[in-house]
Amino acid sequence: MKRASFLFSLVLLSALVFLAGCVATSPTPDWQPLAPQKKFPVHVVQWPGETLPMIAQWYTGQKENWEALANANPNIAPERLSPGDRILLPPQLVKTEKKMPREFISSFAGKARAGSRKTPGKAKPGPEGEEEFQLYGPK
Repeated sequence: MKRASFLFSLVLLSALVFLAGCVATSPTPDWQPLAPQKKFPVHVVQWPGETLPMIAQWYTGQKENWEALANANPNIAPERLSPGDRILLPPQLVKTEKKMPREFISSFAGKARAGSRKTPGKAKPGPEGEEEFQLYGPK
């Protein structure tokens, strides 16, 4: 009988301790809701060939801001953008939030080519005596 009485007391004590933790308390008076964070504009890569300098030129007006874009997006590889990649644009740099049109990409690429002084069609000769590298495998 003493053992049953002891077990009953132990269960009752455990229930009281458990219920004491469930008592609702009022929030502390110094609690404040979090201030909303400023939302970053986002550019979604749509076409192959888009680069961070292109994106920076369109949205910030300066292609040199590509490094700021890279720093704001540590999860992307700047040299390997793929369609679907989401690029966060630092709000303090953004001059326009209009979506970048495909025509801008081709005009940007055209400007880059116009600035280069390579002569098309002339390949650099390789060292003498070396054979051309041949790939092996199924064709």
